[in-house]
Amino acid sequence: MKRRWLISAFAVLIVSVGVVQAQLSQNTIDDFLATPSGRAFLETFGALKTNYLNDVDDEAIIQGAINGMIEALDDPYTNYIDPKAAARSDQDQSGSFEGIGATLSPRNRKDSTIVEIVNVFEGSPAQQAGIQRGDIFVMVDDTNVENATVNEVVDLVRGPGGTPVNITMRRPGQEELINFTVIRDTIEIVDVESTVLPNNVGYITIKTFANQRIYDQLVERINALKAQGIDSLILDLRDNGGGFLTQGILVADEFLTKGDIVFQRSRGVTQRLATADAAAFDLPMVVLVNKNSASASEIVAGALQDNGRAIVIGEETFGKGVGQTVNRLSDGGELVLLNFEWLTPSRRSINKTGITPDVFAEDTRFPNVITLEGQGATPGQTIEIVVDGNVLGSTTAEEDGSFTFLQGFERPEVSSVQGEALVDINNDNALQVAYDTVLSQKLQQAVEN
Repeated sequence: MKRRWLISAFAVLIVSVGVVQAQLSQNTIDDFLATPSGRAFLETFGALKTNYLNDVDDEAIIQGAINGMIEALDDPYTNYIDPKAAARSDQDQSGSFEGIGATLSPRNRKDSTIVEIVNVFEGSPAQQAGIQRGDIFVMVDDTNVENATVNEVVDLVRGPGGTPVNITMRRPGQEELINFTVIRDTIEIVDVESTVLPNNVGYITIKTFANQRIYDQLVERINALKAQGIDSLILDLRDNGGGFLTQGILVADEFLTKGDIVFQRSRGVTQRLATADAAAFDLPMVVLVNKNSASASEIVAGALQDNGRAIVIGEETFGKGVGQTVNRLSDGGELVLLNFEWLTPSRRSINKTGITPDVFAEDTRFPNVITLEGQGATPGQTIEIVVDGNVLGSTTAEEDGSFTFLQGFERPEVSSVQGEALVDINNDNALQVAYDTVLSQKLQQAVEN
């Protein structure tokens, strides 16, 4: 039964894409040329092509024009994805890619630069080559990437399986750079992790719904936990920014035996999009959310909350109660187009308001990190950063007197075994509240039985 509504919902998305393309070929071009602004656009392009002092990069200015149209909407959920980024996204969403088997993250979060390794998967090409957590990228083949963004480094590191990539790293605590030659391979993307907490409490975290295998991975994790004897569950959706609507519906359905899952409103017409079937995971459970839980995460939390299936614990969620379809464009890029609003089973609109948890619990896992930028210092001057009398560190001014400071911070431990979650319940306030709540649920159930 789950597959029946899934196929129906997916077909709606395909039809909407076809309509957009058909309208473009029959109507849009004539309408565009009929307006002064449309003709001015083409006149501007022609003038740049023929009269501009320097050669013009056609692709760059056309993509700039596309982005300009979308920016004029002032809508954070409609955007253009360039061909390279679209190809990378397609790989991630398929559930696998060809690369080295490591997770990358920027130290400089403002500019998404200074790219370091934050996890190396067990048995991966990166591990076999000797790359370690904390290594910082300096060169990829012949390209210096010290100031490159994460996406730029990812584009260079990924490539066909079986091909080599030469990587130069800076390892903290060592003066000399380290060179690695890594043979790329196919890497599965595992976004669902689990572990067993004391007293047979199962724990599952879903990092994203932007992976076509989320539901399959969830079922694998649930079966593994059941085999280990769990009798309750904490479902952690913190920092999960959403993804595929269909994956969110499937996950919600896995925990519901009856009731609606989600409604959809498009141009004033509201319709039921999915209803649960009878087969489900039926042990006591709670759901963890925070301010970064969005979209499909909120669909799951809202469905379980409205149906009385689970207590929602944490912070008020992000409030992304709208959905988009993805239209493939002729250049290989994608237009992500806002075109519907979704509602919880009780037909609540949560857009810009979020899901209010049943039990509030602050997310204390990550401390605030201070970053500073300044000007006007003497070149080469050492600047000490002091907050409330505590010295956080120092930085050196550049030749133009500018300076930046990135406060050091310790990243939480992550497992190199894909699918295995590492948690620190003693330093995670929200998880501790969720754990205590599910223990109370089990105790109450035992009394009632």
